[in-house]
Amino acid sequence: MAEGRVQLEKVLKEDFYCQCGTWVYTPQMNQKVKDERGVESEVIGEGCLLTDHEGDYLECPGCKQKYYLIR
Repeated sequence: MAEGRVQLEKVLKEDFYCQCGTWVYTPQMNQKVKDERGVESEVIGEGCLLTDHEGDYLECPGCKQKYYLIR
């Protein structure tokens, strides 16, 4: 299975497509969260982010390529 890397900020702001052409994520799926000081920020939507021993990633529903997030 292929792997790639993608900037978290890019995924939060732009539609993200796999190199196979399949849509993977859109900013409309983002969730807003507040930190302990009440500052609101956007994060990847619940259920969209997967994790393994290498870190957090998004997976293409078409070809199953993993895209690890670079923070």
